[in-house]
Amino acid sequence: MIEYIFDSHDRELFEYILDNIPDTITVVDKNGNVIFFNSTAEEYYRVKRSEILGKSVVDFFPGAILPKVLQQGNSYDNIYSSPRENSYVVLSAVPLKDNNGNIIGALARDRDITEIVKLSDLLNKTQSSLLQLEKQYSKIFSIGESYFSKIISNNANFISVINLCKNISKSPLNILLRGESGTGKELFAKAIHYESGRSGKFIPINCSSIPKDLFESEMFGYEAGAFTGAKSSGKMGKIEEAEGGTLFLDEIGDMPMELQPKLLRILEDGEVTRIGGNKPQKIDTRIVSATNKDIRELIKEDKFRKDLYYRLDVFQINIPPLRERKHDIVLLANNFLQLFCMEQGINIIEIPKDILDIFSAYSWEGNVRELKNVIQRCAIMAHQSSKGKIEKSFLPTYMQEIEIINQGVDCNFIDLSERNDLQQGLDHYLENVEKNIIIQTLKNTKFNKSEAAKTLKIPRATLYYKMEKYGIVE
Repeated sequence: MIEYIFDSHDRELFEYILDNIPDTITVVDKNGNVIFFNSTAEEYYRVKRSEILGKSVVDFFPGAILPKVLQQGNSYDNIYSSPRENSYVVLSAVPLKDNNGNIIGALARDRDITEIVKLSDLLNKTQSSLLQLEKQYSKIFSIGESYFSKIISNNANFISVINLCKNISKSPLNILLRGESGTGKELFAKAIHYESGRSGKFIPINCSSIPKDLFESEMFGYEAGAFTGAKSSGKMGKIEEAEGGTLFLDEIGDMPMELQPKLLRILEDGEVTRIGGNKPQKIDTRIVSATNKDIRELIKEDKFRKDLYYRLDVFQINIPPLRERKHDIVLLANNFLQLFCMEQGINIIEIPKDILDIFSAYSWEGNVRELKNVIQRCAIMAHQSSKGKIEKSFLPTYMQEIEIINQGVDCNFIDLSERNDLQQGLDHYLENVEKNIIIQTLKNTKFNKSEAAKTLKIPRATLYYKMEKYGIVE
């Protein structure tokens, strides 16, 4: 036993010390039989001391380094090892010699670093995600890259809208953006401004949120002492703030009727006069307006001036709602989730297929804004529950009631010249086209998912979802 190596006088103290070390300690004799196994080793390896003592160490640990130490007489320091699944240690081993230099045994110490490894993996994943985010951010603002890169889509009609906005952004034309609430009109307005290269600021003003009594002073500004309560130094209006830049008039359909003639005069003359002032100031401000209302109907109801409408609607852009670009829902959901998780410093949450199916079936009356809100709500709940994925119970009640009927899809490649599936509707035909493109891309990349996702310009998670949806297998 252990007294063969150590004097019996010191054995008790020796065992007591080693039993209270937080690392695992294993001692073998010159034949490789275990003569000491401390309590930390018992707990970590789940092997009782009574079971292993007197037995060969390789019977319990086939990859043990101690036999090599006995054979070669060399020491080993800080060797990384994984003795069992999801378990990691750093081990050191030394030969034990008598006074004549003869090897009489060996000692190994294993330090558990499992939590450190897991934390390191998480840190690496987070750093990788942050690096990707940094690259995307840099790409948006680098020379030759467009601010429109922030607006993502796989929908052909929506991409054509993006390209149209990009092409007219450098022109001086006033633009009217039409679209439902939550479709991203302000995001488009910002993209148009930054793409335009104008040196001034982007100044947004929501025509529906400012009280009617304050709207005029907010828009046009005022001189010192113009009215009771006015600042002694006066105030610059939003139109002046946007000098050389872009004034974004959101919800233009809600602009007070009595202020519309004043805005019209400014657009016609290119000058603005503050309230209480008499000195017109030349301005170079581009107007980008947005509304979710039908301005022509407002004109018929005498709620909007026709002449102002034609000044603002030099070029009209219609932004389609999310329900008209169903294939973007999964793309946007994954993008919002990744960005939110990185911003909050939490693990990337999974969106299972059944949840993505619900997303695809839902009408999204609140459009992209509603989708983003739902994703953020679900991510927080998934993180708090430690589930690591979004579950149906995390969704808003009105979405939990949606029932999805799964239908199998034949995954054989379909000849696009045979268009009989058009009889089943455009959506069915487009799904077949999408499936065929994915299959062909996977074949071209020899089923390299990363390469295929890069070629298709979609996140890898979206590719996995679509492969599962269409039953595509290698």
